[in-house]
Amino acid sequence: MCEMSWLRALYVSNGLAVGTLYGFVPVLLQSKGFDPALIGLTTGLGSLAYMVALPAWGHLGDVVSGPRRALQLASVPAAIFALGLGAPLPAFAIIACQMILSAGGGPAMALTDAMAMPLMANASREYSRLRLLSSMGAAVGAVGCGLIYAQTGYLAAPFLYAVTIAMTIVCAQLVPMGRDSERHRRIRDELAGDELAGDLGGGVRAPHPPAARPRRFGSVGEAFTVRPRLAWVLISVTLVYMGVMAAGTYMSLRIADLGNGAVGVGLFNGIGWFAEVPGLILAGWLVCRFGIRPILLVSAVGFGACLASFAVLADELPIMVARFVSGIFFGGIVVSFVLTIAQMLPGRLQATGQTLFQAAGFGAAAILANVIGGVLYATAGPLGVFGGGALCAVLGGVVGFVALAEDEPVSAGVLPEAVSLAG
Repeated sequence: MCEMSWLRALYVSNGLAVGTLYGFVPVLLQSKGFDPALIGLTTGLGSLAYMVALPAWGHLGDVVSGPRRALQLASVPAAIFALGLGAPLPAFAIIACQMILSAGGGPAMALTDAMAMPLMANASREYSRLRLLSSMGAAVGAVGCGLIYAQTGYLAAPFLYAVTIAMTIVCAQLVPMGRDSERHRRIRDELAGDELAGDLGGGVRAPHPPAARPRRFGSVGEAFTVRPRLAWVLISVTLVYMGVMAAGTYMSLRIADLGNGAVGVGLFNGIGWFAEVPGLILAGWLVCRFGIRPILLVSAVGFGACLASFAVLADELPIMVARFVSGIFFGGIVVSFVLTIAQMLPGRLQATGQTLFQAAGFGAAAILANVIGGVLYATAGPLGVFGGGALCAVLGGVVGFVALAEDEPVSAGVLPEAVSLAG
């Protein structure tokens, strides 16, 4: 119980990092004189760096060092270069800091998921209970930091972010992966051997096809060889997250344009992240009963409807209500995609699969949403950004629904002999 508490603490620290800084980056850049188009370019380049770096971190986590060490190595440059966002630097240097911050801080959640998946006896039930801790941490961090930044200004955000990253490094070190690493390695090797034989023993067929090990692209190439339909899943992720990232970046600017300061921005983000908690719980319950496909489709369509409402709402209260509802649907989106990756790929490729998911969602989708959205926000206003994002979210849900049509029901767990976190 005590050992598993460190894994829970790791999820909380990930959420605190998000709530401390990420939701405030657009308004922090705005306070430095960046216009919407330049903000979009800066965050878009950060997402590009994130997308390029994530597969490398996934390969490092699966093949070289393990997900814990990869997470710790990524966290160090993230903390250092985040401080550059608060420094009196020229615009090009701030953009460079944002890119390195994104490349280092971005893999945290994916690598944490990769650490957790082999420890769960029933991923479809237990993952949402872990992931909601990050949402709670993000909500508390956003609201609390909004009150702090109202007094100190946004330049304090990078310093508080560095503190949360230090917490992440410590918590990751204390998660009991090191002691059990040999057991987990043995389980992965046994699973890989069983897959090659086509049977898991006891008459149970392997849930994954035999693993081919291509020479090029390392574990990323192997993941696409094992599951060719992974490409369609990542297309679905990209489309849905174009809407998610449009909301994440430009709703902060929208709230500020309506006359709200740091407290309003923090409250808006905190409400959305807090709403993810019931959304994650509900999604975990519904996935067990109805499967991933319908939950993904309903969540994507519901989020798209909330995003479209942001284009026409001008009063703070209805915007906050819509943000809460969108957070519930986002919980369903997260659970659906994470469990899809966990189900499609074998245990030895979990870090690669989860980082590919994050690269598509917070990398490719964010590049498109931020760069195109910056131009649309400056020219067409909220209707262009949020209306277009809503269409992308709905289309992505449909693509995911079709791409997962041949999937089997959610498996009981990712690896055999896993340790339950339900206690």
